Amino acid sequence: MKNVIRAHMRSLLLLSALLGGMTTAMSGVAQPNVDITLVDNGNNELEVRLRPDGDFSDFFSSIVFTIRWDATSPANLGNVSQVMPEAAYIPVAKSGDDTTANGYRYQVFAGFGTVPLNTLGASWSANQEVTLMTIPVVNGSSMFEIVNDSWTGDVQNNGDYYISLNGLDVTGVIYSIPTGILMGDPLLGSFDVRPNPTDGRTDLFLTVPKMQDILLEMTDATGRMVWKEARTDLVGDLHRSIDLSRSAPGMYTLRVITPERTLVRRIVRR
Repeated sequence: MKNVIRAHMRSLLLLSALLGGMTTAMSGVAQPNVDITLVDNGNNELEVRLRPDGDFSDFFSSIVFTIRWDATSPANLGNVSQVMPEAAYIPVAKSGDDTTANGYRYQVFAGFGTVPLNTLGASWSANQEVTLMTIPVVNGSSMFEIVNDSWTGDVQNNGDYYISLNGLDVTGVIYSIPTGILMGDPLLGSFDVRPNPTDGRTDLFLTVPKMQDILLEMTDATGRMVWKEARTDLVGDLHRSIDLSRSAPGMYTLRVITPERTLVRRIVRR
């Protein structure tokens, strides 16, 4: 079923590109490249924002992108919310259900243009962010990020970031902090790792407001365990120094695991 949805999405993308391409051919105007990012809006919601490098007010043909989070987390993404005028000129929705692969959960999103921006009195300004949509995080905590990786790049999944204006591919870059965005229901009074990124040593600061069993574990980019500690009936403040000075540069994943949920933090070893 998911492959049928993906095939239908590719057909819609092609049709949208053809329709927009006729507009471009008639106008002869170059289109701006558009970057994308994910932002915490402070209301336990993720905001997807676009950043064009030039002014634009014509036909937003189509967009595809994927949000990824840790497969061990119970967290889910709620319903997409959009406001005017974006809700009118580029409605965005989930493309099928989320998929678990490679230790992550993936949710693909797609949108297809309906009318030119200028028919709604809307326009974009160069280097000014546009909020495309918001989506709440529910049922837990995790690190969320928009990604292009081996799963999104597979033709069966068709989840790489892609954007078309007036039928032209104007896909820019995914710009965000390298460790992603920590979102979801608060598990602990506080949870921090600093410095991050680190040149070798970093410190974990944890506050547990009620007594509970805690498992701390860190894995490298391949999933290999590099550090682990279990604490029974922990309550109050915990401080641990973590030494990555002998570990290879790259991304490490620190998990705080309780019987109820898992909280995740990514650490960059420079």
